[in-house]
Amino acid sequence: VVAHPSVPANNLRELIALSKAKPGTLSYGTAGTGSTPHLVGEMLNQRVGTDFQHVPYKGGGQAMGDVVGGQIPLVMTAIATSQQFLKSGRVKGLGVSSQARSPAVPEVPTFIESGLEGMVVNSWVGILAPAKTPRAVVDRLQREIAAVLKEPDVRERYAVLGIDPVGNTPDEYGAQIRADLALWEPIVKRAKI
Repeated sequence: VVAHPSVPANNLRELIALSKAKPGTLSYGTAGTGSTPHLVGEMLNQRVGTDFQHVPYKGGGQAMGDVVGGQIPLVMTAIATSQQFLKSGRVKGLGVSSQARSPAVPEVPTFIESGLEGMVVNSWVGILAPAKTPRAVVDRLQREIAAVLKEPDVRERYAVLGIDPVGNTPDEYGAQIRADLALWEPIVKRAKI
C-alpha cells in the first residue's frame, strides 16, 4: 500500500482509522479489476471494515503515476512498480502484504506488524503447460527453470525488483494455485467482482 505524501496517514493503522472516519473518501488504484492488488484492497475492506474505493487502471504503472501526481491518494501495487518512487520520497509506503519486510523496501512494515494478523498475500508469476504435456517434459522444464532461478546474477536482478524467485515443483505450484483459489473465492463473491 503506497500513498501520496498528502495523505494524513503514515502507517496502515492510521490509514484504517482515516478510512473509518471518512468512509468512501479514499480511493486506491490497481493494475485492474481482479488483480491481486485489487483483491488485497477488498480483503482489507472486508477484514477490518474499511471502505476504500477501487479505481482500476490498465496497469500498475498508470496507477502509480496518478498517485505520484496526486490524482488519487493510494495505490496497491507490486514493489517493483513503486520502489523507485518510495526511495525518492515522492510517495510513502504504508505496508507490504508479505510475511516479512521486503529487502527492496525494508523501511515499509508488513501488514502483520501493523496489527493485521494473518493477512499475508504474495503475488506470484508462474509457468504453465498444456494439460496433456508429458510429465517428463514438465519435470525437465521445471528443473531447468529452477536452475536458472538459482543463478546469482538472476537472483540479484530479481532482488533489485523486490522479487524472490522460487522455482518450486509442479505439485507445489498446483497446491499454491488451489490455496489461492480457496483464499480469494469468498472475497470475490462477497465483493461481487
